Amino acid sequence: MATVIIRPNGVEAVSGFDQTGTGLYERLSDEDDSTSTTQNQSSAEIRVTLETDSVYAGATINSIELIIIASSSGRGAAGITYSILNSSQTVLASDTDTFTTENATQIQGLTYSTSLTPTIVDGLQILIEPDSNGCKIHEAYIEVDYDPAMVLNGSVELKSGKFKIVSGKIKI
Repeated sequence: MATVIIRPNGVEAVSGFDQTGTGLYERLSDEDDSTSTTQNQSSAEIRVTLETDSVYAGATINSIELIIIASSSGRGAAGITYSILNSSQTVLASDTDTFTTENATQIQGLTYSTSLTPTIVDGLQILIEPDSNGCKIHEAYIEVDYDPAMVLNGSVELKSGKFKIVSGKIKI
């Protein structure tokens, strides 16, 4: 098994946070827990698209895990609902956690493993919906767990039996 992290690279929707556009997804994907976007309205949401990675092309996708690193912003415990969406914005998995300590980051994860393909992973989005208590979102990303596609380098020996080529070419 191998893993790769895919991070936000675009914003589909944002409201109620102090960062928008490029500034928002850069803060969520900069691998720096000291940067964040702060909720500044009681009603808020973030929906971001994710980068793609050719490393899992042709691979078997075992699971994906959404990681959220967040903290309360001082008005009490913050409840945050976070979801993994497919390209049609259908919720694949969702969870709600409470982030209790102001300015102390907490890491929460959500794993999904049903019928995943590289095409599905390439269209994923993250949706973050905090309650009205206020929060800071430091990082949001997805870790993809996959089995690499098999590549034959060297020789293959065929001894006996019947071999059928359904399509494609064999170069000798």
